[in-house]
Amino acid sequence: MAASPDDARPTSNGNRSKPVRNTQYMIAPAGPGISAQTLAEQLSQLGNILWTHDQRGVSGPPIAIVRMPDEAAAALRRSTAGSLIIEPDSHLRAASFAGPGAAFIPAAATMTALGPDLKVTIRIVSETGAPVEQANVRLIGEQASTQGQTDRDGNVDLTLRDEVPETIAAIFVNACSGHWGLWQQQPNIEANAVNTLTLRPLPLPDRLDWGGEAMRFDQIPDHCRGADIKIALIDSGVATSHRQLAGIKHGIDARSGEDRSWSKDITGHGTPCAGIINAAARADHGIRGYAPESELHVYKLPLDARCSDLIAALDDCLQNGIDVACVGVGCERGSALVEQHMAMAKQQGVSIIAAAGNSGQGVLFPACSPHVMAVGAIGRMGSFPDDSPQAAQAAAATAAAGGLFVPPFSCRGSELDLCAPGVAIMTCQSPDGYAVCDGTSLAAAHVAALAALILADHGDFKGSFIAKDAHRVERLFQILKDTAQPIGHPWQTGVGLPDAARALGIWSDQRPLAMPLNAGLRQMRSAIRQLDRIPFGASRAMMFEPPRGPANVTRLPLNPAPLAFRTAGAGTATVHELRAAMALAGLAEGP
Repeated sequence: MAASPDDARPTSNGNRSKPVRNTQYMIAPAGPGISAQTLAEQLSQLGNILWTHDQRGVSGPPIAIVRMPDEAAAALRRSTAGSLIIEPDSHLRAASFAGPGAAFIPAAATMTALGPDLKVTIRIVSETGAPVEQANVRLIGEQASTQGQTDRDGNVDLTLRDEVPETIAAIFVNACSGHWGLWQQQPNIEANAVNTLTLRPLPLPDRLDWGGEAMRFDQIPDHCRGADIKIALIDSGVATSHRQLAGIKHGIDARSGEDRSWSKDITGHGTPCAGIINAAARADHGIRGYAPESELHVYKLPLDARCSDLIAALDDCLQNGIDVACVGVGCERGSALVEQHMAMAKQQGVSIIAAAGNSGQGVLFPACSPHVMAVGAIGRMGSFPDDSPQAAQAAAATAAAGGLFVPPFSCRGSELDLCAPGVAIMTCQSPDGYAVCDGTSLAAAHVAALAALILADHGDFKGSFIAKDAHRVERLFQILKDTAQPIGHPWQTGVGLPDAARALGIWSDQRPLAMPLNAGLRQMRSAIRQLDRIPFGASRAMMFEPPRGPANVTRLPLNPAPLAFRTAGAGTATVHELRAAMALAGLAEGP
């Protein structure tokens, strides 16, 4: 990752040095009447102006990206008396490829060192004995953890401090593509030796991935393919070298504005999402995009992406007439300037669907905004091997209905709108392979694809809501939410799992997913005990507290009328009903 522009440098003061922290800020006028040139002149003496948004021809008030000492920023706030919006240009982090849960990561070491550093060599091979290159290997000890990536011979050398082979608690292996990952508890690891581990091959399915079936993409007509709908993927780029993604022709680097680098994805984060949305179908396997005839526009974010890059991408969405923007990144600190540009995008008919985040805490920004649809992740039991990293996520998960579960990494809170498949998703991977991926960005991609189908084929968007405005966005969000199947507590799953067939008004037998009233006592207790443990909001103090909450929707009757779900005679239990039932049975939760 590129070095952070935020740094601390000492300044000499006699024989003493005082560190000066330089932070990257976004600065914009709070009202009209100030040009970009005037703003730049006003700020030129205070810090290093990296660039201004007017250089990209963006809409809205000018924004200057400035690197300056924190003290200078504080002084500028005082001197301008609210005439300028001054906020840190926060880093964004990807919402995919979730690592081991917190239960597997050791706390800081508190014990006396056990001896010299433990040095081990791990060799990763396929079932044929061929080395697996670029596999990520993570060792978890009682006191520390370490990770590395295998070389062309499949080897990686790792060092653990304050550990011996007997204290290694777990090992996680994730292949770049072509193989299932591996999870072993209490692995038999030897020091000063080559420890060989074998990965299972990843056979390509002959039908839709489990996520497509769970959302009932398999129940919609073949002509529902998202034609004429423009989807923006705001992520790390897309590897158009992949045979199923070669048809993607539109993209730009969100920071530099150049139009070439977007077609490469060195982190492999955006490519899986593009596969879910737009991958062309093939006759030899079932992996395909759910909106393959949509026009995908790729907005590549750099490795050190910040909120200013997200603003640039959103403004490009307006210029290109985007219908749906899928955002796979987020941060804990809110941004008034990003909020302004998201509101502007909504007013022009851009429906923003964002990953809730992978920290397992409160819903990240921008997903927590009421202008945005926030999507969390779910998994399904039986969709992965018992010794895979996904099995580790399931072991620490919260059970939901129908064999589904909420993985511990998925962010949660009252701002969550929907949940969608985001564990063990088989999809395209850079440069031309296939991988099993996890994360809320994959869940958001599923919902973005369904949104494109609704906009393309639902009657409302050929009539009353054809105009690209905020009413169109809210109507789309209402259809997505009102036709979803409830599967768990709203703080963990939003209103539920989207149903493609029902959202498009197609009658077919419903797959019952609602939690029956005879749910297991263990599931009831687990759900209830977690209600008061979910942290609300961001974990860091905010200079700007964005409005939070689920996405705003247009409250109108659905057309066609929503269909009743068949629950095989089982009702749907709320938390209050569960508590009442447990109390009557003498099973109320203890202190």
